[in-house]
This record gives sequence, C-alpha cells and structure tokens, in this order.
Amino acid sequence: MLSEAQQRRVWEGMLSAEIRTNYFAELSGKYHRKQRVVTWAILLLSSGAAATFLYIGLPAEVASWLPPVLALLTAALALRILVAQYPKLAFDSADLHSRWSRLASKYEALWENVYADDAGERLQKLTEEGIELSRLGNPFPYHEKAMLKWQDHVERHHAAHVPA
Repeated sequence: MLSEAQQRRVWEGMLSAEIRTNYFAELSGKYHRKQRVVTWAILLLSSGAAATFLYIGLPAEVASWLPPVLALLTAALALRILVAQYPKLAFDSADLHSRWSRLASKYEALWENVYADDAGERLQKLTEEGIELSRLGNPFPYHEKAMLKWQDHVERHHAAHVPA
C-alpha cells in the first residue's frame, strides 16, 4: 500500500510520462519533416544546377555564376543532412516516445491499484525507469514552449481526475 505522498508521486509520474510521450512524438515528427525538406531542397538545387549547365539561353553573366552557386548550396545542404543526422534523431526520439508511453501505462496501472502489497516496489522501479529515460533524452534539445504545450494538454485531459 502506498502512502499519500507516494500516491501523489504516482499521479505526478503518470502525468510527467504522458507529457514526455507527446513531447518526443512531436520531436520525432519535426526531425522527419526537416529530413524531407532538406532532401527535397537538395533534389531541387541539384536538378537546377544541372539544368543551368544545359540551358543555352541564359545570359552569360548568369550562366557563369548560377551553376556553381547551386552546386555549392547543394553540397552545403548535403553536409547539413550528414552532420545533423535527422534520421537518427527521428528514430531515437520515436523510441523515447514509445518508452515514455509504456512508462505512462505502467504508472496508470499502479495508480489504479495503489493498495497492492507490492505497490511500493513497483513505484521504485518506475522511478528508476523514468530516471533512465531522462538520461537517454539528454542529447535532445529542450524546447520549453513545446513542453509547456504538452503539459497544458495533459493537465487539461486529466483535470477531472486530479487527486485531492
């Protein structure tokens, strides 16, 4: 059986895990979008560079500088995509989304059975799991606005169930 303070920790842990679930889902989506945008920009710029090499009707002053500029922009974006590692960040944030979601479910199951004999042990394991997930999330940037948006969303969703 959990004490009142421990029950409060379960409730707060459940909300915190849900907030992070949504936060990392949003991050994953952002990284996927960035990857698509940069990939399409590379495709567009590289085809533009090739087209300017082939297009005869360009004025001489444009034909002399446009292909190298487009080629340099293409190379810069390709370097950006390599350095930023958007696919890896998207995958890792999606993985954290999934893990935080599982943790939220475990907290919810504990919340529904706070009088179980093993509730204290389960709470301790969930706390340790949350600490580990927080450590895994350290490489990601913290976007306060997004975090507050999801906090507000989760708190409104659970407003009717807030413990006394």
